[in-house]
Amino acid sequence: MEKPKPVLRELLKKMRDQLDPELVKKWNHSLHQKLWRLPQYRNAEVVMLYLSFGSEVDTWPLLEQAWTDGKRTLAPKVRRYPKELLAVEITAKTDLEPSFWGVYEPVSDQAFDPAAIDLVVVPGLAFNHKGYRLGYGGGYYDRFLPQVKGFKVGLCYPPFLQEIPVEPWDQAVDCVLIP
Repeated sequence: MEKPKPVLRELLKKMRDQLDPELVKKWNHSLHQKLWRLPQYRNAEVVMLYLSFGSEVDTWPLLEQAWTDGKRTLAPKVRRYPKELLAVEITAKTDLEPSFWGVYEPVSDQAFDPAAIDLVVVPGLAFNHKGYRLGYGGGYYDRFLPQVKGFKVGLCYPPFLQEIPVEPWDQAVDCVLIP
């Protein structure tokens, strides 16, 4: 029997929090290298990255590299009322502050046109082989991703590439990278 999404989310978070730190370090390094080798990354002018928090796949080195590579970089900003995700341009860590949940977000509310994003790195607790993801339950990315015309990629540690419940409104990424 399939576990309900909230139960599955809690199990996956606990599982991710308990991963071996040395293994996580290796996996992160591998995922970073794979992303940087993607033609979609190399050719992208505008890149949106989630800003990792806790035991998520580490995206901070990706942000630093995007700046080094001269890419325009965007980070997600969550609006709770109305419930939406904004893509906001950032040029330095000083453009960020901890949000209500402790996740770093852009200080600015100046939304960037999602249709002009070339590559977006999408967070997820787990992904399946078709690119569907189990997120954190807010539906923010499922509402945001249909506006993005660019390439969508998920970063996933091996134990989290698995079968997950998929709803009709869930949005798949174009590619899931695993170490």
